[in-house]
Amino acid sequence: MRTIFAGILMLSFFTACFRKGETAAAEASGQEEISFTRYASRFSVAERGSCQILRVLNPWQNSKGMTFTYVLGAEGALVPDSLQKFPFIKVPVARVVAMSTTHVAMISQLGKSETIKGASGKAYIYDHGLREKNGGGLIQEVGYNQGLNYEAIVALDPDVVFFYGVEGNVTTAAEKLNDMGIQVVYCAEYLENHPLGKAEWIRFFARFYQMEEEADRIFNRVDSAYSALLKITSGLEEKPGVMIGLPWKDTWYVAGGGSFASRLIRDAGGRYLWDDDLSTEAVPMDLESVYSRAVNADVWINPGVAGTLEELILFDPRLGGLPVVSRGNVYNNNARMSPGGGNDYWESGTVRPDLILADLISIFHPGLLDDHAMFYYKKLK
Repeated sequence: MRTIFAGILMLSFFTACFRKGETAAAEASGQEEISFTRYASRFSVAERGSCQILRVLNPWQNSKGMTFTYVLGAEGALVPDSLQKFPFIKVPVARVVAMSTTHVAMISQLGKSETIKGASGKAYIYDHGLREKNGGGLIQEVGYNQGLNYEAIVALDPDVVFFYGVEGNVTTAAEKLNDMGIQVVYCAEYLENHPLGKAEWIRFFARFYQMEEEADRIFNRVDSAYSALLKITSGLEEKPGVMIGLPWKDTWYVAGGGSFASRLIRDAGGRYLWDDDLSTEAVPMDLESVYSRAVNADVWINPGVAGTLEELILFDPRLGGLPVVSRGNVYNNNARMSPGGGNDYWESGTVRPDLILADLISIFHPGLLDDHAMFYYKKLK
């Protein structure tokens, strides 16, 4: 298997090309040259003349029919009349505010972390280089939600604030920032249900830095590595039953069978115990309903904040009666934590789903990747 995994690493360096540019005929006719995404479903990119047109689709949960359009270019004067109604952002940007650590990861992967002047929850950032900047006061905390520090954001004078929201009321804060002269761009990478769909958002962020080719190289390596791992698990017949999560105040929010987590489990050669639920979002259940299926679990992953089996049982003594716990087959994705409590699984893991997949394959099928050392996961003891 060492040979197989070495082959995976070699495959990860192969790159492919995305169609780029616009013909003179298309420019003259006002047509858009569309750059199609491979896996992402929440954004699209098009070009018209010297402008790039980014569209973000349904950027919060349960939103439907919502499209936010942004025009990027070197000079606002070059924007065609038909695009003048949309927000214009001059690129490349030099000063940004990131409202999520996933945004931080995308920007850092592009080698542009020095442009991050403000962040929401900066104490949760895992990236070592950025943590040093935090200590030196080079990154400003801007708060979030009701505690958003509008004055701090305005003082930073950012070219753009990369925004996200779980619910539609996020538009209130975004509109207030717009009224204060701050350009806000909605991001929806967290809503992508395909692991590579999340990672592909690096192509979105790259447009703000005019680094499309570098982003394509980064994404292609990840795509190739992930796809090579997928070929290894596609023919597996024995698939362990997998459960996920932890109850919170007597309610267990179970990931739907159409979710990001479920997709990772399937791709890693696991059998998700709630695969029959086609929901893409978490489904609230009582502990008894979960327990009835959990007794059939071979592996338990992502059990919340539990750091040991003892801590796990403290949440509810009944969990100690599960066979998967007595066998010690419980793994958490918290192997890389920052001093402030930030989890790198939700930061760099967004850009490196291939590493997450390799971890899960090692957990579900020990020995299949015998030269892989787990990166984001660790076994609870």
